[in-house]
Amino acid sequence: MTMRLQLVQTRPSLDVDFHTASDEFKAVKSSMVDAGTLVDQGGSNDETGLKRTWILDFDTEGSLLAFESNVSVKLYGNARRSYNDSNGITETKMTQVI
Repeated sequence: MTMRLQLVQTRPSLDVDFHTASDEFKAVKSSMVDAGTLVDQGGSNDETGLKRTWILDFDTEGSLLAFESNVSVKLYGNARRSYNDSNGITETKMTQVI
C-alpha cells in the first residue's frame, strides 16, 4: 500500500524564509527515489506565498518508517522545527494511505 507524507508549513510573512533542507536529508531522499521506494511529488507555495506544501509518496509503510527513522531525516526535522519555532512558522504533518 502506498503511503503519502504531506507537510504543510505556513509562515507569518514573505519576509520570513522557509527552512532549507540539509544536504544529508536531500541525499537520503535522493537514494530512496533512486531505489524506487519514494516518489518525491515536490513542494509548492500557494497563491499568497505564505503556505508551502511538500508531498512524498512511499511504496510501502515500511519505506515510510525507514525514512522517518533515518538519523539524517531526524536531525533535519529537529533543525527545521527549531527554525520554525524561532521564526513563527507553523507546520502540519499528515500521513495517509493512498
